[in-house]
Amino acid sequence: MAQGTLTLTPQQRAQAEKMTKARSYWSMVGAKIWADKITVFGIGLLIFMIAITLAAPWIGNNVLGFDPLDTNLRERGEPPTWAAESWPIFQEFTRTCQGDEGCAWSLWPAIFGSSFAGLGDCFGAGPGNCHWMGTDEAGRDVLTRGLYGGRISLRIGFWVSVISLTIGVFMGLVSGYYATTFIDDVINAIIMTLGSIPLLFLLIILARIYAPGPEGLAFLIGIFSWMGVSRLVRGQIFSIRERDYIVASRSIGSPPLRIMLRHVLPNIASIVIV
Repeated sequence: MAQGTLTLTPQQRAQAEKMTKARSYWSMVGAKIWADKITVFGIGLLIFMIAITLAAPWIGNNVLGFDPLDTNLRERGEPPTWAAESWPIFQEFTRTCQGDEGCAWSLWPAIFGSSFAGLGDCFGAGPGNCHWMGTDEAGRDVLTRGLYGGRISLRIGFWVSVISLTIGVFMGLVSGYYATTFIDDVINAIIMTLGSIPLLFLLIILARIYAPGPEGLAFLIGIFSWMGVSRLVRGQIFSIRERDYIVASRSIGSPPLRIMLRHVLPNIASIVIV
């Protein structure tokens, strides 16, 4: 009776193993992220922005049909091509809103109708025939210039994040681990000194003297923007440095660098990533 109760068929055993299989750390992280729809949307939006900026030359040549440096003074300051008819109607609507009689909401059907018709014409037109976001004061296509400008903005943002996180996490680890010591006092003095410098004026002066490119500008911003990360990491280490596993690691003779990298840093990694 007991043997019959404990014996499982191969199919039942496989099903039981599948149900009780331990989930890995990254599978749980993936499930947690997938359950948060706002995070999924943010990641998807970030990937989309990176993709279109990296593909800016191909999009500009084959889809939009414009070069970011080409000027056409005859078309300067133009509204989007698909809104050529609806734009005067919309301007009339805004003028009515400034009067005493109130907004003329009856104009919106005409605005929507002409806009949809213009969008259809733009989708059917070939490259170089439609300014989707209009033109600037020099007659250059705004959307094409935005795609190319995004490449510079993302490059600067990426390198600023890398530099500030690298310096800030390292300084915060050292300062938090050696709290209330001479090392902590020196790092705090550096943070207070750099924090008292007006960053915008300093960047203007350095940019005027050295004329750095995007990477040079990112380096300047990065080395003057790590103080907040350092303070955050330092504050989190205060609740970790005296825990049992840290004390046990010290007792067996682990060097401070190993304790900071193998025991302290993984426990604050989530905050650093955010």
